Amino acid sequence: MMYTGTTASQDTRFSDKEKKLLKQMKFGDSLTQKVDMSKVKLDVIKPWITTKITQILGMEDDVVVEFVYNQLEERYK
Repeated sequence: MMYTGTTASQDTRFSDKEKKLLKQMKFGDSLTQKVDMSKVKLDVIKPWITTKITQILGMEDDVVVEFVYNQLEERYK
């Protein structure tokens, strides 16, 4: 079966609302600075990450904490 037409990503009438919001948002200067992750010891900041995520969520969530750890470890290997 063949489908014809366009997808939502191809049609200019539908825009990505998240991209629009990100363009409008202003971030502090500290978020524009690059960090040399080879100088960061993840084992040292992991307890802080766990505490901060628990504070933000209002509960302990091992899945989210492990996801953050994995993202940091994968991105900066």
